[in-house]
Amino acid sequence: MRRPPRRRQASGFVLVLVLAMLVVLGLLAGGIAATTARLLEQSQQRAQRMQDAIDMANTRATVLYLLSTQRMTVGGLTVDDTVIAADGTRRRIESPDDLDSALPVGNEIALDGRAYRGLGGAAFSLQDDYGLFGVNWNPPWMLQRLLAQAGPNDQDPQTLINRLLDYQDPDDLYRLNSAEAEGYRRAGLPPPSNRPLTTPLELLRVMGWREALSGLSPAEVAATVSVDNVAVINVNTAPERVLRTLAGVDATLARRAIDYRKVQPFLTENAFFDFLGLPKSVEAPVAVYPAMSGTLRLWPSHGGQVALVHWMLTPIEDGGRPWREDYELVQSQASAQDDVVLPVRSRLFAEPVAARP
Repeated sequence: MRRPPRRRQASGFVLVLVLAMLVVLGLLAGGIAATTARLLEQSQQRAQRMQDAIDMANTRATVLYLLSTQRMTVGGLTVDDTVIAADGTRRRIESPDDLDSALPVGNEIALDGRAYRGLGGAAFSLQDDYGLFGVNWNPPWMLQRLLAQAGPNDQDPQTLINRLLDYQDPDDLYRLNSAEAEGYRRAGLPPPSNRPLTTPLELLRVMGWREALSGLSPAEVAATVSVDNVAVINVNTAPERVLRTLAGVDATLARRAIDYRKVQPFLTENAFFDFLGLPKSVEAPVAVYPAMSGTLRLWPSHGGQVALVHWMLTPIEDGGRPWREDYELVQSQASAQDDVVLPVRSRLFAEPVAARP
């Protein structure tokens, strides 16, 4: 019998070995390519986060500068020295008396939470405290109307109000069906602070209130509640949920008022009630002029976490800054809002002009 040549067997083995090595090298190259792509993507994400932080910081500083240097009107925060004269014409500010004018000039940054385009890729919104519900100061009947906005719940509103009051007061006396420090410990909850709430989300620490407000997200709670010394509601900036705490204002009337003020802010309190066909309320006073405090929200316009800063203007504070920041919160992911953000008609927010080559 004739045996096959050894050389042919050896060449076949070498061919299989080469093919195996090519497969290994291909897998190795694919792994290196995938790792390189992942590292490149991570590097780009880090660079984007860094740029987002820079854009938000620049926007934050610019907005706070405007808040501390520009006057307010019933339309919001002005961005230049334009004023509406007595005859209705627009002109530059000419005297200190012009600074007292509260008539809107039409280019203000509204303080009603609408989104504006900031610097770079940042977006922002402003909300004054008069447009929010003063949970530390408003009367019980308005607190009940606020609770009704959160959806159905089986808890007694008066019990919730009693627990809020006992959470805030410095004594250990119980209101009806309420709780003090011992009751909180038995429920495994942090004890009451025995002082007014210091942030909106602290309301969720009051026994029973987290469950009562379960229909609202933490971001919605922060967009509704103020812990400042607020006892009025700014009908030019309040969201629908806050407007509905006013006597006689339902969802339809609240939306009608919001649609109207986007075109023309209410110039007087009477104008608001006349527009809705309601009698003026003496139990719940309203305002048309912004508060000296509020919240600033900042987020990347392509989507990302929202930073909320509470600001308060302090122009006459001896030796202090023209404003202070009371607290800062980080809220859940924001969706991309490039299609809804409004431009700010100020050169401070103008897009930089590219240098010519």
